Amino acid sequence: MKRIIMQAPAKINLGLIVRGKRPDGYHEIETVLQMVSLYDTLEIAQGDDGIVLASDTSALPLGQENLVYRAAERLALEAGRAPAVRIHLAKQIPVAAGLGGGSSDAAATLAGLNRLWGLDYPAERLRTMAVELGMDVPFFLLSPTAFAKGRGEQLTPLRPPKPPLWVVLVNPGFRVSTPWAYESLNLGLTIKNKHISMLRFSITAFEDARFPLENDLEGATLKAFPVLGEIKESLRELGALTGLMSGSGPTVFGVFPNRQTAASARQVLQRRRELATYLVRTLDAVPVPSSKP
Repeated sequence: MKRIIMQAPAKINLGLIVRGKRPDGYHEIETVLQMVSLYDTLEIAQGDDGIVLASDTSALPLGQENLVYRAAERLALEAGRAPAVRIHLAKQIPVAAGLGGGSSDAAATLAGLNRLWGLDYPAERLRTMAVELGMDVPFFLLSPTAFAKGRGEQLTPLRPPKPPLWVVLVNPGFRVSTPWAYESLNLGLTIKNKHISMLRFSITAFEDARFPLENDLEGATLKAFPVLGEIKESLRELGALTGLMSGSGPTVFGVFPNRQTAASARQVLQRRRELATYLVRTLDAVPVPSSKP
């Protein structure tokens, strides 16, 4: 039986500006999304009946609360077919960590089933379904680097950093709720950033590695969890050109001038057992499905 293997990459936010709150309850944002080489792996195969989702972690629900399950259900509805599929999800991306793991898994499910079922839907059709699942999901079907605005669903592909940037991800082992991060945001304090163009800023950042990045969601989160500020400072002391919380956190990342410096920094941070650390690089292409008999 043919199986599709999908690698679902994590993302980091190379800066995030909150412009204000929208009438629909969402926040108007600008951010640059960048895929990095930390992956969940999905093995997708035709099943006998219904959606059977299994995982190597007990930290995830395996029913309709899971974005992978909902993505399979949504694509089956679009195709007018029974959702008979077996999916095994091997997690490497920390859960609720600001790295987009759930969204990436959902996008990988859409792309993988599109191939397994021989639907040949164009990427734009998949992205239309993806936005129904979550604001970050369409990004993982578009480009390794993209400028996002609106609720995060309005995407413009960008040229990936050349050469790739070396990044150390540091996860403190606890979760931060995205709704809490936005609700805790003091919009009055972000007014100083309203004149910044995140798109122009990001392009400048790629051309000059020594760039100061800002994330409007950091203020309240770093105040509530001081260890995140300590991690940022440690990354800078270990040679990072910049450090930032990714998305709504709590993962913090540092961008380094080369692989050697990044690897040395990670080695130091690994001594703190409460921290999960990852040495990754920025991607210059979206992972594609691979088949196995």
